[in-house]
Amino acid sequence: MNLNMSFKHLEPTNSIKEYATEKSQKLKKYFRGRISVTWNFTKERQTCVAHCHLVGNRMDYFGETQAQDLYASIDLAVDKIEKQLRKHKEIVKDHLHRKGRVSASMAAKLKGDRS
Repeated sequence: MNLNMSFKHLEPTNSIKEYATEKSQKLKKYFRGRISVTWNFTKERQTCVAHCHLVGNRMDYFGETQAQDLYASIDLAVDKIEKQLRKHKEIVKDHLHRKGRVSASMAAKLKGDRS
């Protein structure tokens, strides 16, 4: 996993770096290959902004959140990305999208039963 962090109007502390690294490791379970995670931390007025950009095997996700606390904004950004990953996993799992349609083999069976 490739991890990059940048800070704007903030002092880069080891605790923030470790916390973001720990949360990024949580996202690693969704990918088989190499992933690249880029964190951008900024302080705007009284709010802290955490922007996470995750790039993997043919996948590209990002989450950006604002909160009073930087740790809370990191958690919210990771939650947003996990939600996107779960949604993508459901789409891939049901890749034939058979919700309303009947497959050809099933249609042949139904046709044969009616005769």
